[in-house]
Amino acid sequence: MTDIKEQSVLVIGAGVGGVKASLELAESGLKVYLCDLSPDIGGTLMQMDKWFPNSHCGMCQMLPLVVGDESVQFCLRRGLNHPNIEFLPLASVEKLEGQAGNFTATIKKTSMGVKRDLCSGCGLCAEVCPVEVDSEFNQGLEKRKAIYVRNPMVAANAYLIDWDSCTKCGLCAEKCPNNAIDLDAQDENLELKVGAVVLSTGFEEFNARQTSEYGYQRFPNVLTSIEMERMLSPSGPTRGNLQRTSDGKMPSSLAFLQCVGSHEIEYNYCSSACCMYAIKEAVLTKEVNPDIDITVFYMDIRAFGKGNYKYFLEARDKYGIKFVRTRVPAIKRDFLTDNIL
Repeated sequence: MTDIKEQSVLVIGAGVGGVKASLELAESGLKVYLCDLSPDIGGTLMQMDKWFPNSHCGMCQMLPLVVGDESVQFCLRRGLNHPNIEFLPLASVEKLEGQAGNFTATIKKTSMGVKRDLCSGCGLCAEVCPVEVDSEFNQGLEKRKAIYVRNPMVAANAYLIDWDSCTKCGLCAEKCPNNAIDLDAQDENLELKVGAVVLSTGFEEFNARQTSEYGYQRFPNVLTSIEMERMLSPSGPTRGNLQRTSDGKMPSSLAFLQCVGSHEIEYNYCSSACCMYAIKEAVLTKEVNPDIDITVFYMDIRAFGKGNYKYFLEARDKYGIKFVRTRVPAIKRDFLTDNIL
């Protein structure tokens, strides 16, 4: 009889790569343990509603590729629903020992503080919570409570407690009608026996503060691409309405500066994706605000994937988005109007 550990796999990282690997392994009959430091799946790409080159939901596009016809279809943005996958949220691998076919993983799992089997997602706990901090998921463009749902697209009962911000005042526990909140919940230490390990640890976003010449967080109305994504999202802080951060008004013009953080001495490579998601953001903006004037300042257009070049031509010819081949050395601020020059 085959040892059960040889039929199980630990996938570290629940971004899109980890989710895709987990689904493929699970569909082949293996038991999958999927762990991530985040409370939900999807990684950074979960903050993007639509993907290029067709402006459709990327999670939905991925699902049919890895889930068989006889499997139950489900929305990956709501959570991972597969009988062979056990998702371990807020989990970090502390130690990994062994060899191929026989690994032992020691995992620390931080408590969420909310029992999901009892939580109804009513939100009364968040209403009475007195603590407000910046929302990481919405890139600090709005506030959240110390007890919160990180991703607004996941299941309603996905509340958790931010232990670094929580004062343990007890108001949320008193208000909860289902006694789902445990302010004394303890972290868990798990030991898993698996036959293989998949590393899918994702990427680290470039810190735009390093490029002071572009005025990020010095000038209002300068956004990163992820902040733009959240602003364009119907579930984001502005409910899909593009607004100037200085006064909340709709801008009349918009510029995309490409290759910020790449093609430089320290990072001398191309990120390979920035051209296309800038084009996608420009197209999405035009679809909502057709009168806005959009210019993309680029060094080289990298539209090498299937359908990408056609998407670029459509952005230029159908939507009237302007593409200027140059590298902008710096920007300035008009202190009277807060316009970016």
